[in-house]
Amino acid sequence: MLQDYADGMKMNYFKKKAFLLFPPTIILAVAGGMFAEVEDSEETKKGGSVELPEGLIEALGHEDFKKRREGQNELLLWGKKDLQGGIEALYRIYREVENPEVRLRGREVLKALVILKQPLPGQGYLGIQMDTARWKDEKGMMRPAVLITDVRKGTAADLANLKANDLITGLDEVLFDDLAPTRRLADYIKSKGPGDKITLKVKRGQDHLELTASLRRRPTALDEITQWGVLPVLPQETEMDEDYFQEWLKKQREKDRKSPRD
Repeated sequence: MLQDYADGMKMNYFKKKAFLLFPPTIILAVAGGMFAEVEDSEETKKGGSVELPEGLIEALGHEDFKKRREGQNELLLWGKKDLQGGIEALYRIYREVENPEVRLRGREVLKALVILKQPLPGQGYLGIQMDTARWKDEKGMMRPAVLITDVRKGTAADLANLKANDLITGLDEVLFDDLAPTRRLADYIKSKGPGDKITLKVKRGQDHLELTASLRRRPTALDEITQWGVLPVLPQETEMDEDYFQEWLKKQREKDRKSPRD
């Protein structure tokens, strides 16, 4: 009973402090999915702060599990509307909040926003395994295609809703010929950068679809295929994301040590 009261007092104190740290401002809404294109609001670009949504931080520590999950999801949607402002606000929460449940869930949202905003040098990566195939068009002509044999979870392909056994018949303005369509697709993907969007023409059963994928960074382990002639054991996307987030946190702590704390 006393512990619940103490936790409540801490959260009320933090709520007031958070409001003072982040005065009200207008946030521009940008619709999109988890890895959809997002951008910073004009207010953040001008150096302004953002206001934490009323009640969402407290919801992260709610006694009802469902309320905690809902609060986390709503906080993520809010942060994606203004990445830079959301990251700054949630990093302050991560540094200052004492409630372990709030800290853990706030960290997950902060991590997701940091991953979305990360600069991504290198080649593009779709995240499929593939093989050559052929399909018959509406005129009865046999056409070359790329058969998807597997889709790696959490990759650009997965998020674009590509599925095993889909046939890729083209992408953007590229049409496949009989000379190694898989190589043509792979070279095109690698010619793009992380964050670039491509439109894939997909045949799924009798349906013809156009799906848009936002490419991610190509794992360096993939280059071992060429160098050693063996398939690499790729880290999971979640592991790569956690490594990047840990590096980001390290840099933030270094900045904190060099500058006086507010």
